[in-house]
Amino acid sequence: MYPLLRAIAGVALRWYYRDIQVEGLARIPRRGPLLLVVNHPNALIDALLVVSVVPRRVLITAKATIFQNPVADALLRWVGVVPLRRASDEIQRGGSPGPARNKQTFQAVYDALRRSGTVLIFPEGKSHDEPFMAPLKTGAARMALYARETGGIADLAVVPIGLTFERKDAPRTRVLVQIGEPITMASWHASSGSAAADALTAEIDARLRAITLNFPTIDDATRAVRLASLIAALFDETPSMGVVGRGLGAEIAIARRIDELSGRLQHADDALRRQADQLVRRLDAVERVAAKHGVLVEDVGISLEPRRALRFIVREGWLLLIGGPVAIWGRANHWLPFRAARIIAMRSVDSASDPAMRTLVAGTAFVLVTYLAQSALVAAVFGPLVALVYLVSLPVAADINFSLSERLRRAMQRARAFLRFRRDPELQVRLKEELGGLREAVREFDQSLAAQGSGTTS
Repeated sequence: MYPLLRAIAGVALRWYYRDIQVEGLARIPRRGPLLLVVNHPNALIDALLVVSVVPRRVLITAKATIFQNPVADALLRWVGVVPLRRASDEIQRGGSPGPARNKQTFQAVYDALRRSGTVLIFPEGKSHDEPFMAPLKTGAARMALYARETGGIADLAVVPIGLTFERKDAPRTRVLVQIGEPITMASWHASSGSAAADALTAEIDARLRAITLNFPTIDDATRAVRLASLIAALFDETPSMGVVGRGLGAEIAIARRIDELSGRLQHADDALRRQADQLVRRLDAVERVAAKHGVLVEDVGISLEPRRALRFIVREGWLLLIGGPVAIWGRANHWLPFRAARIIAMRSVDSASDPAMRTLVAGTAFVLVTYLAQSALVAAVFGPLVALVYLVSLPVAADINFSLSERLRRAMQRARAFLRFRRDPELQVRLKEELGGLREAVREFDQSLAAQGSGTTS
């Protein structure tokens, strides 16, 4: 059942999020025992992402409280999820918060690792909406040390995986999955006892922070990500008309750079701070001007040559002509279950992770019921072979609908920019000049801050 559930999770994620970008997949060893340590911003979605991305069967650990529902308990244990009892939950229940509470879980993890399996754990211990990682628990480190020292699993690798969401609650947004540098337990050494667990936890924390975004407040995070998107647009080459857009990875790398520079600015002189403020104001201003005219910053450099426009119209028109009917068929077959799932998802939202989690769970259930009902009807009228072909066509049509809808949306944006600049060529010239000046200003500021930082260090 695991390959089937993994495939269903992959489809559900692909339909909810517009783009799931994976970086560093080659860092995951194909053989040998693995302990995957992952940040936890988006509840169940985080586990589904790891399962769909990692090319190995994954044993998942989850907090024991979600096993209290009998249906959830049966389903989770059926797919191989093992409960992890948190000390805070045990105290609330009046139980013992001691290490013995997870003896069975540790044994299950040890057995999986001894078979060269892959185990997933969220060392934060909880999912949350904060724009930074919570302090890590020592459970993952203790598992790794126990496996190496007591179980004799010397070739264990601890692999950090960072999950970053553009907007985790919003459909058709982007996700970045980054695999960090593994910790090879055979060559990792520290003090024995609790000091070793603390040291390994600190090492895991450092490697996870290197592949996640961590800001003091949500406002800081929002501002940095918005600026990163603008700066990425500044330095991107103008894509071909109709291209959907860049992955989230480039923007996240710039956002980390902005965070680093913000820290340096606290020790910079007043002139450099004024330069930073002026740069931000210029970026805001050019974005406002472009938005006022209905143009995206990344579309400022598009060509106004008539032959380019004709090629664009022919290409996009041909795609619509061929794929349009299939996309409409896919939308018609999935509108009702998707709409019902979204309505359920937006009821009594307590966390930003609720909409995506509920939409995927309810949507998967509704889609499967819809597929079975339609296929049964087709089988009754046309026979089982036709019903099978019909069943296979449904998810394909949905994929084409999502892909073509995104491409059409992007094509309309490019066409709007083209027509606006054709009517007012001077607007494009002004925006191009301002963007060119901003590129130089960004480079100059980065160099000035780096030079002042090195001077302060020396």
